[in-house]
Amino acid sequence: MKVSELKEGMLLRFKEPRLYRFLRDSGDDHWFDCGQFDHNMRVQGTIGQPLMIYLGQEKMDAPSHYGGYRNVRKVAVEGRVGWVFPDAWKSMEAV
Repeated sequence: MKVSELKEGMLLRFKEPRLYRFLRDSGDDHWFDCGQFDHNMRVQGTIGQPLMIYLGQEKMDAPSHYGGYRNVRKVAVEGRVGWVFPDAWKSMEAV
């Protein structure tokens, strides 16, 4: 999925089941972390294709703990809100 195609309220999901979890940044902010699933790995997180709601983009006051990002895009997943790492969009599609 191209980031330029995103619109607020859009429903998204992974193209195939992936490992996902939330990582705490600073304060009450979290990253929605998703990675390739390998059956040989011991994993912490959930494996699946959850429905996500794109909530839009925001500019942060200070760089994030993970990667120093300032412009972040947020999604809601299973009732929790998290920022998405830039490389994760290629593994998502619109529903």
